[in-house]
Amino acid sequence: MRLKICPASDIHEERGTRFTAEGREFALFRRQGAVYAINNVCAHQHFAVLHQGHLEGLTVTCPMHGWTYDLRTGKATTGQGAVPCYETSVDRGIVYLELPDEA
Repeated sequence: MRLKICPASDIHEERGTRFTAEGREFALFRRQGAVYAINNVCAHQHFAVLHQGHLEGLTVTCPMHGWTYDLRTGKATTGQGAVPCYETSVDRGIVYLELPDEA
């Protein structure tokens, strides 16, 4: 399922942006000219704050307990586990997010 999220200009280079669609929260980040989307809920204690995390390169660190995630894969680089990661595209200045089809 392809979701229209927002204008690309709404996503900042230095901090995350939270969006809600289809009953889910997403954290979007613009880094090095690309837009990345992960689930906004940290895999550790399930706080919906990853959009507020510290960005360094292509990682975001949860502000609650310091678990760090790779924006490209959603996999934890500190701690364990992963957060869902979503494919994004930008078309005519609008960000779209691809959600996997529910089985």
